Amino acid sequence: MELEPANPQRNSACICTCGCNRVVSYPTRRAHVAAKRAIAGEAEHAIDQPQPLRDTNVVAGRKRRRLTFFGDYYEEEQIDGSDFPPYRDDEPPQANDVNSPPFHDQEAGLRSIHVDTRNQETIAQRWSSSSRPIPGSSQREEEGLDDDEAEDSEDSSEDWEDNNDLNDGIGEHEDRSEEGAEEEDQSERNEDENEDDSQDGANENEDSEDVSAPCTDIVSISFWDRISDELAYKLMTTGLSLDSSDLSMLRQYALKVEDHLTESTFVKFKFAFPESHHHTLRITKRRIELLSEFHSIRYSCCINSCVCFTGLYNDLTQCPNCKEDRFNDRGQPRKVFDYLPLIPRLQAMSANHQHATKMRYRAHFVHQPGVTTDVFDGSHYQSLLSKLVPGSNNNNPFYHFSDERDIALGLSTDGFAPFKQRNKTCWPIILFNYNLPPDIRFQKQYHLNVGTIPGPKKPWDMDSFLWPLIQELIQLEIGVKAFDAVSKSVFLLHAYLILVFGDIPAIALVMRMKGANGCSPCRVCKIAGVRGTNSKTYYVPLRHDQVPHSNPPRYDPSRLPLRIHNELMDQAREVQSAPNQTISNQLAKQYGIKGIPILSTLSAVSFPESFPFDFMHLIWENLIPNLILFWTASFKDLDHRDQGYTIPPEAWKEIGASTASCKVTIPAAFGAPVPNIALLQSQMTSEMYSNWTLFIAPIVLRGRFCQPKYYQHFMKLVGLLKMCLEFEISGEMLDVIDQGFQAWVEDYEKFYYAHHLNRLSACPLTVHALLHIAWGIRVAGPVWAYWAFPMERHCNSLLPSIRSRRHPYASISAFVVAMVQLNQIRLKYNLFSELNLNVVKQGLLKNEFIPHSYPSFKLSPPRRQQPLSAYLRDKLQAALATRFEEEKTTIQALIDLDGPITCYGRVTLLDGGDTIVGRDMVRQCEDSRDASYIKVCHMSSLLKSQYLAWS
Repeated sequence: MELEPANPQRNSACICTCGCNRVVSYPTRRAHVAAKRAIAGEAEHAIDQPQPLRDTNVVAGRKRRRLTFFGDYYEEEQIDGSDFPPYRDDEPPQANDVNSPPFHDQEAGLRSIHVDTRNQETIAQRWSSSSRPIPGSSQREEEGLDDDEAEDSEDSSEDWEDNNDLNDGIGEHEDRSEEGAEEEDQSERNEDENEDDSQDGANENEDSEDVSAPCTDIVSISFWDRISDELAYKLMTTGLSLDSSDLSMLRQYALKVEDHLTESTFVKFKFAFPESHHHTLRITKRRIELLSEFHSIRYSCCINSCVCFTGLYNDLTQCPNCKEDRFNDRGQPRKVFDYLPLIPRLQAMSANHQHATKMRYRAHFVHQPGVTTDVFDGSHYQSLLSKLVPGSNNNNPFYHFSDERDIALGLSTDGFAPFKQRNKTCWPIILFNYNLPPDIRFQKQYHLNVGTIPGPKKPWDMDSFLWPLIQELIQLEIGVKAFDAVSKSVFLLHAYLILVFGDIPAIALVMRMKGANGCSPCRVCKIAGVRGTNSKTYYVPLRHDQVPHSNPPRYDPSRLPLRIHNELMDQAREVQSAPNQTISNQLAKQYGIKGIPILSTLSAVSFPESFPFDFMHLIWENLIPNLILFWTASFKDLDHRDQGYTIPPEAWKEIGASTASCKVTIPAAFGAPVPNIALLQSQMTSEMYSNWTLFIAPIVLRGRFCQPKYYQHFMKLVGLLKMCLEFEISGEMLDVIDQGFQAWVEDYEKFYYAHHLNRLSACPLTVHALLHIAWGIRVAGPVWAYWAFPMERHCNSLLPSIRSRRHPYASISAFVVAMVQLNQIRLKYNLFSELNLNVVKQGLLKNEFIPHSYPSFKLSPPRRQQPLSAYLRDKLQAALATRFEEEKTTIQALIDLDGPITCYGRVTLLDGGDTIVGRDMVRQCEDSRDASYIKVCHMSSLLKSQYLAWS
């Protein structure tokens, strides 16, 4: 055995001898060796004496540590597995309820080899040795080439405006071995300080230990995955119950986390509720982590968020971009990125019967050719069904989604400003589980936040932050062992990332595209851009006949040259393998891509099919605001004099006043009221722009333009947008959408661009992207399946967690970790109702009534006995005649409506439906909304006929 110093320093490092070959501290190495010996010994014992996985005696004689409460503190003690609380079910599962694989199988070893190989290939491909070791460049400014950090250029009114002056960041893995008690205690003290807003001056990374090594995380995961009896031991705790003390602690902690209570408020619980048991926040956190068996993995990153020190950057001591030091003078990381592992969360979902049942939606989905209703109707997903997974066993190859439990994932990221000044941003990375039904898929409790890239700037190398996630996704492609609560069997869980979406700057970072600074700005097609005068931005009009030496002189919008995955990756390799930085930058500018993106290593990701345009940012945050700028003669520095699209200022003020007055007649279910758009446009959100465009603008803009063609042009856009938002889109409708946007963009260039070079800025990338909306629906499904509204809601939910202005990103990270731990506990112990702190109405209230003939409706007070007016009686008789397909005279003879009738003021559609109010029966406040002017009709055929008439 290798000799160790008598008193090794805390930060001294060595090569671990457990087999992982990682650079770790001496205490961590001892922990690795001890853990490997202990578990290996238990596995050998299990082979000699195999036992059923979920038999109540499977852990008899095994020791497990738990925290036992003694007065005001917890103490660790060892208990026998036989002392576990009883199962929550009436009949505990028996041995024959579980189909378990052998404890040691050759497949586990093969998967480890495949994963390690894919891991090495990822580094070789993304950070190729043939490319420059540091992809940054001080040379680019000296040679006068385009600086990608100025990608926002002058289009501040477009998608690029929210991400100005941003830079990237990176983080390194921190070992969290339980045996290193000193390291764990100091790390936990640091986490307590970060979350406690009362200790604002605490250094967020004061005691972080930087011990990660490149290319070894997946090897470690594979090693633990091979120990099947350890998996069985974890499965034993699934579905167990907790005692009242734990439930009380969990409710208190859930209240603190979900309602963003401060630590000082949490301490007051003990005095406000003296009859209940209360513990310190630190003890509570340790118990929560023990019950959830979940914690974040910490990576060090650049102080300016340029890179995360993973992959090629793992051994660097300075940021390759800004040259800031990675460590402080005590050898500790100056900033960290907390990564939240994905695999244990997916395993917990599969092991929970309720959640696993919901995730069968994908398996039960039936694809109807020619009809688009969900992401699984897209051609990209359909093509994956016949594509083999790389790295699968040659003797037993398998296709993507060949198992009904395979999970389809979507990834979204965006930069948001935690403070009003908007000079600092952070970048959440969240995943969506497409296996869930659409009505719950994007709810907050189902978001999978895998980390929030800390600010203050945008990532310079986004791939370095995605590196931990890519490792897990590669592992999930090969398969990880999990327990299926529906079939009560152990199986190989597979998950595949199929879609990535966000605004244009975010996707440019993920795809490593040049965006508006490249000669080919579009990520879907190879259309050549035209640079504006004295501008670095490339614009994309269809007609180039005014541009000297332009080839071709114009593009046919129905025959745009689309990008192909293999061709784009070949161009990326050519850029990355260029002999010097100058040639690399020139090629990147020509092709529009700066190198091989790390997401290209995933088998289910295809460029550009996996990256459809985000409908929310494209329409509601770019196109509509830009049209308003044209109408108010405010779009950039163009000459708007004598243009037919301008609206006089007095008329625009009237439009704003009419918009504000509309709020009293629009139901609250439609969203927040739209303010005076003439005075308060800066307060408009995407939802407000949507409601204004679809419901208000067609009325208030009528007759406002000097030339009717501009209003007709706008109404064609409204019709196309409404068709895009349909829940079911037929192939015929999709053709109408495609042809409609082609004609609309051509008319837009005729009306607003006027084919003059001095008006090139009227043709930004966001207008050209309209030509790819129909393509996105064909490839990836309906627009709501990949728009950014869920990401925006997620960002808004993070804002209340910022209790410290000095350490905002640490506060966000602590909140996200706490929420994930609570969700893990809900899944593991099936505590959805026990930890639901919201008031849930049970049964019917007084005077409420559910008719037997209409079991999905509930009638609520006020209730009156009164005769009907002649007008209402006539309408009711006509409705009954339609309902029962009888003559009106027959209804009059059979049903007496002349006497007093019981009338209810409210009717509610059950199972989360709307509540409809009788305007004359329910008392209204002065500022209440009046929904009595709503007309309901089916719009699909109407919109189609209207569009065909306009065409």
